[in-house]
Amino acid sequence: MKKYFLLFLITHQLYSQNSPLEYYSQEIVPTEIAWIYDDLSGVTINKNSNSLYMIENDEGKIWQLDTSINHIQTILGGQFGDEEDIVYLNNDDYAIVTEEGDLYIGNLDVGDNDIEPNNFQKITFSEHDGNNGAEGVAYDSLNQIFYIVKEKEPMEFYVFQRPNHENDTTILVEIPFDAEIAFSGIMNDLSSIVFDYRTNRVLIVSDESQKIIDVEPSNGFVLGEMNLSGMVQPEGICFLNYNYDLLIVGEPNYYTIYSNINLLGDINFDGQINFYDIGIIIDYLFANIVLSDLQILNADLDYNQTINIFDFLLIIDISNI
Repeated sequence: MKKYFLLFLITHQLYSQNSPLEYYSQEIVPTEIAWIYDDLSGVTINKNSNSLYMIENDEGKIWQLDTSINHIQTILGGQFGDEEDIVYLNNDDYAIVTEEGDLYIGNLDVGDNDIEPNNFQKITFSEHDGNNGAEGVAYDSLNQIFYIVKEKEPMEFYVFQRPNHENDTTILVEIPFDAEIAFSGIMNDLSSIVFDYRTNRVLIVSDESQKIIDVEPSNGFVLGEMNLSGMVQPEGICFLNYNYDLLIVGEPNYYTIYSNINLLGDINFDGQINFYDIGIIIDYLFANIVLSDLQILNADLDYNQTINIFDFLLIIDISNI
């Protein structure tokens, strides 16, 4: 099943015009995580283990949770600097970004509750002394590309390829657009980021502006916006499941969930995404049937206003058959 999704990502360059952010609704209002006391800064998901990892800034404490926000274990020892965000890469590898301008790549083995920063690869991408440095990191695992946002003064958007070695290194980042200009009047700061495989774009969170924007990473075009409700200081974001529900976390110790209410892929409107929907899209692609306007909306999984083979590959992936 997953090979079809990888094929989709390899062969298809999306030019989507609609934004998935149009179809989200707050499912869980900001809720305190009582056993986290302060400084919750970032979150990521390992879909292979179906585990969440949340990170504390300054102290580097990492918490592993299930997707119902229940505590599994606390990982200590990760004092990398002023840790701001964490992202899952592959296998048991994760990347941790610090405000100082360093990215640390290493392994978080299940059951290993004490990690050693010296065992992580250190990638220096910027040098920053202050409180407005790097805040969020996202990763395109197929193309092995990192996206990093700098908070403000000025806001900046960095892109770089994951090194093909494991040695400590200093790299020169690409800055594909001027974030101060691209986000002028929209975002006052940048606090987190996640890569969206549906669109090959990124979702960026702003703490001060209390919103999420859908951004084309090659040029900074903003294709959608969604206001956040009730979060005091949103600092981290990740997708929660194959429905692309959004989990947002923030200081001191709160989380909120926004559900994707469109249920893209449910072409026969039975409340499920399964082989019946796959059969419908096959029939449509072979011109055996005509879809209604609402069915076409639900079949357009990559939001490019066209139903084609790439929607078929995506529906196979999210149906989890």
